[in-house]
Amino acid sequence: MQDKRYQVFISSTFEDLREERRAVQDVVISTGDFPVQMESFPAADEDQFGFIKSLIDQCDYYVLIIAARYGTVAEDGLSYTHKEFRYAVSKGVPILVMLHGNRGGISTDKSEATDAGKKLLDGFIAEAEHGRLRKHWTTLDGLKLAVREALDNAKATKPRVGWVRGDSVTSLETLEELNLVRKENDKFRQALGNLHIDVQLPSIPGPKDPVVFDLLPRSIDGGFMIRSGSHAKIRSTWISIFPIFFNNINWRTNDWNGQYYHSVDDEESCIAIGSALASELASVDTSGLFTITKGTLTRLSSYYTEAGLMTTVGDELFTDTAKKLARRQLISEESSAEIVLLNGEVKVHRAPRESEDTIPF
Repeated sequence: MQDKRYQVFISSTFEDLREERRAVQDVVISTGDFPVQMESFPAADEDQFGFIKSLIDQCDYYVLIIAARYGTVAEDGLSYTHKEFRYAVSKGVPILVMLHGNRGGISTDKSEATDAGKKLLDGFIAEAEHGRLRKHWTTLDGLKLAVREALDNAKATKPRVGWVRGDSVTSLETLEELNLVRKENDKFRQALGNLHIDVQLPSIPGPKDPVVFDLLPRSIDGGFMIRSGSHAKIRSTWISIFPIFFNNINWRTNDWNGQYYHSVDDEESCIAIGSALASELASVDTSGLFTITKGTLTRLSSYYTEAGLMTTVGDELFTDTAKKLARRQLISEESSAEIVLLNGEVKVHRAPRESEDTIPF
């Protein structure tokens, strides 16, 4: 649930994979992460390699792209790409291997010309594949999809330190860290028999305790008319708005070589939940015109996770208990959410779209 950003090192031979490196860079940027690559230093040498190692030390993930070239060989008999890979392995950086699925179909000007070079490449591929998940690609779009899926899986199964704003540490992460401390404390108590230090977890609110948050406006351009929401502060209870949260959060199941996990689209979820909450207070169509903040989404998710209604791992976002609760609330006599407008308004404003042909003087 933490809004982290990660540094991703992109490694490959250079001249033959310029477009592929740019494509992977675009994928990394689109996920909100930071690509790290040596585009400004295409000439490999030992001095540059020392600098590269310092960059790998700071990276969270390492994407290795292999096509039909082994690369420039250093004095020790290894290419600089191979040396980068081995250094990342020695530092424990998770490595995402992207192998070209049809090396025989790559043009000769982008392939190893000698038997010795081909043998080195085959050995490098065998080493990179051993004991690691890898993806095959033959097109730029296929490479982009493979890298996106690999990064999603790595973040879910091999979490790293990453970067996070100092003012955005979530309550869920704090609770998880405190829970880990408690478990470690129990282990020490059992081992020593006389350890009396205990860390108490903060209690979570009750299901009917009030929760207050803002609905923020959005605008939709309908061509001739612009529709906009309004700002409002509302109050409800954790449990009464759960069906709205359950039915409007945007999530999907992903898989990586047979391992399944889930991921949430934060932006789309905030809009869907905010608009659904607004519809409870308005008699007009509010779809897409209201949103909640990412902090509110995280706060609600943290509560439902601690209450045993949501999961943080696996291919399901909600537990069986949560699904049963959402169904029963929808069919019970108390199905409508108890939402109170504290201030502001829940209205839809319409305004004619200004013509682009109008020229002010």
